[in-house]
Amino acid sequence: MYCGSNKTALCSQKQVSDALLRLLETKRFEDISICELCKESGISRQTFYTLFSSKENVIIFTLQSKYCCSDTVTEECSIEQLCADYACYMTCNKDFLKTLVDNDIIYLLYDSIYQVSTECDGTCECTCEISKQEKKYIAHFLAGGITGIVKAYCLDGCRTSKEDLHAILYKLFSGHIYD
Repeated sequence: MYCGSNKTALCSQKQVSDALLRLLETKRFEDISICELCKESGISRQTFYTLFSSKENVIIFTLQSKYCCSDTVTEECSIEQLCADYACYMTCNKDFLKTLVDNDIIYLLYDSIYQVSTECDGTCECTCEISKQEKKYIAHFLAGGITGIVKAYCLDGCRTSKEDLHAILYKLFSGHIYD
């Protein structure tokens, strides 16, 4: 995926992302061709492949640019705040998240959360030492838990309130589910 600063390329990436979201309103992800996506976005196939390697790459770009969970998560890194931030993220982005679930591409959210979790630059304060290996396990646990809750939330029709999602997430991630 293109990660430079060329304004024309960045504009084209946004056009492709917007076009894919429009197409997803009426078609399944697997039924959308690169050719159709290029036509809808008004770019050439060559430009598409200069900017993205696949349709999945467009979803990853969309997650990072429009629906970035790392932007929602605040600098306070307590479990309580993390759960509140993700509950807000889910309810604010329910339509897009439902699209991911409905198209069986929710794994792209998992990958994005995992990447964000492993790229933490140390600004989150932790009361214990965490090795690189432990950090990977924690990132997988977090990504799996959040993605699982998102999927359950979407399959339930996105009816659970932000407050209830927060409580569920907190019970799970704090270990209080076993109290």
